[in-house]
Amino acid sequence: MQANDFSQLLEELGRSERDAHRYRDNGSVDELTYGALVADADRMARGMQRLGVRRGDRVGLVLHRPRDFVPAFLGCVRAGFIAVPLYPPLTLGQLDSWAETTGRMLATARASLVLADSPVAYTLRGLPDRIPSLREVVSMDELPDGGELHLGAVSDDQVVFLQFTSGSTAAPRGVRVTHGSLWANAHAIMVDGLGASPEDRGVSWLPLYHDMGLIGFVMSPLVTRTPVTFISTLDFLKDPGLWVRTLSEDRGTISFAPNFGYALAARRTKSTDGLDLSAVRVLGCGAEPIQPDAIQGFFDRFGEAGLKPSAFLACYGMAETTLAVTFAGMDDELKVDQCVLESEATDDGGSGLHFLEHRVPVVSCGRALPRHRVSILGEDDTPLPEGRVGEVFVQGPSVTDGYWENEEATKRVFVDGGVKTGDLGYMSKGELFVTGRLKDMIIVRGRNYDPTPIEVAAGRVEGIRMGNVAAFSIRGNPTERIVVAAEYRYGDPKTIESNIVRAVQGEVGLTVSEVVLIEAGSLPKTTSGKLQRSATREQYLRRTLGGVRRRMGGLAVA
Repeated sequence: MQANDFSQLLEELGRSERDAHRYRDNGSVDELTYGALVADADRMARGMQRLGVRRGDRVGLVLHRPRDFVPAFLGCVRAGFIAVPLYPPLTLGQLDSWAETTGRMLATARASLVLADSPVAYTLRGLPDRIPSLREVVSMDELPDGGELHLGAVSDDQVVFLQFTSGSTAAPRGVRVTHGSLWANAHAIMVDGLGASPEDRGVSWLPLYHDMGLIGFVMSPLVTRTPVTFISTLDFLKDPGLWVRTLSEDRGTISFAPNFGYALAARRTKSTDGLDLSAVRVLGCGAEPIQPDAIQGFFDRFGEAGLKPSAFLACYGMAETTLAVTFAGMDDELKVDQCVLESEATDDGGSGLHFLEHRVPVVSCGRALPRHRVSILGEDDTPLPEGRVGEVFVQGPSVTDGYWENEEATKRVFVDGGVKTGDLGYMSKGELFVTGRLKDMIIVRGRNYDPTPIEVAAGRVEGIRMGNVAAFSIRGNPTERIVVAAEYRYGDPKTIESNIVRAVQGEVGLTVSEVVLIEAGSLPKTTSGKLQRSATREQYLRRTLGGVRRRMGGLAVA
């Protein structure tokens, strides 16, 4: 009988000896069949049960190695625990703030157990004293063996895991991902969107605490029995060329990454000699507004290795819709609208798409997946016609169940059987073009501007780290002033500042009042790598943003 939920599917896969996962970690390779993977998951589930975890209890997972995280997560699915994937600390420098944030999320989830890497478990040992629900923090080595695995029936409305949102414009919230929404989205991704099969192979370095890595490469490929090779995120960050080398060596056919992943791999891969990317048929991007320069640079860099332009797949999604909402056509190449986007008042009080002489690219994210619907809402929540910018609204079976123990936010965001995404965009010939975030809009002289074109123009300036630029506005006299914060790599700061001002003026038609050049890695970002513009603005106003030089009123100052 064909499975129709992940609990039943894992039961079936437990009897399969087909290749499931390949884990590449620090030069070693570990391969698992589906049977071995499910057996490992069951072992972990039994260990958690022996520690007192029961169906419906929340289990925090703070594990950076895919080889540990994947079976631990699947063990939670098997036993009916509600997994709470949390990001591990990447550096020791911000350990205190990380532990505080992690504690807040565990308290919100009312977790009963945390399973963590050994050093992390030691750091979090004091949490049970502060979180009443939390009984224990254990490392992988401390998980007991033995016992009987207690399984039970599941329903579509049963919560599988809590996906804490990235917090790009607000405090992280725990999205309730149910069996129904997870199954619907996984099927839509693998069958309707990718047309995947067991002959494909996924390759992923994406963080597994984030929806693109977890749902896109752990859960969804199970539906089509598609094997996956996992690379540690930390290994990728140390050596971005590892991604393309793995695609070549493992004959990978499907992979996804955010903008910065493409830019990093193109810039820091030393040579294309010996690479063969001819097997790659899908390279997706959809975690944020897609930057065509970063994508085109990647495909230009690796075209000589057999990478086909048609392999690029633009898409759109978010945690509140489980993951994916729209996919471009499988044979479509990068499709770009050349226009400047801004929201301005119209006669009917709505928002409009205004074309100016200065044009910037906006990428098509494709069409809504089957059984899903995307529409654009105006300020009064009425649907807007094609070509008009407003808030993206999504309806369909992948829309999740709301936020964990936050009914106020749930009622505000999840309305009329859909979700108000907080993203700005417009429809053109049935395709979605995403332009930015509603709360990130820059207001100058009473008009609203999307910061993305400003950031893209500044990011093209030599000496600036592309994709590591944040634009925002501050109060001025008599009007708001635009500030650009950019991570600086090399060159004369004064020249770079002047070039940024000229680039934004020439490409976007707006005047930058101040440029703040900061050290690499200084821009506030979410755990999934998205810019936190509001946090950048706040740090700027508090004078805690790591400035190298500033440009104010057209004059460079130290």
